[in-house]
Amino acid sequence: MSDSSITNVVGDLFAAPEGSILVQACNTKGSWGAGIALAFRDRFPEQYEQYRSHCAENQDNLVGTCLLLPGQNYTIACLFTSRNFGRYKDSPTQILAATKSALQDLMRQNSEGKALHACRFNSGKFGVPWERTARVIEELGVDMSVYTPA
Repeated sequence: MSDSSITNVVGDLFAAPEGSILVQACNTKGSWGAGIALAFRDRFPEQYEQYRSHCAENQDNLVGTCLLLPGQNYTIACLFTSRNFGRYKDSPTQILAATKSALQDLMRQNSEGKALHACRFNSGKFGVPWERTARVIEELGVDMSVYTPA
């Protein structure tokens, strides 16, 4: 692949163009309690409740899938990349395998081809070096704008 499918953006993910999909990595326990997930919870309380319900119903079966949560200005994509969080999070190898499957699920569901905007997911509280997740995104050819704070 000659050109990267990732466009790096310095700025605020939550200032992405309206109508796009905001992508984040999630656990299957129904917790957006730390890192950027906490910012998502504060900004999108209705979608957070939908996410929690979905987790309660499906639990660990969610690993490697994507849940799309439509909202007023954005759709949120929850990539289920780890069963748990904190010291009980999955290994980086498991998280990356789940990331590949979850991104494939996102691409299947994004039939309208909405623009994807993300943080450097998996690299915060899940502890996976960003370069490893970026490699998965590029191998799949997923076009995505990835934000780092200014």
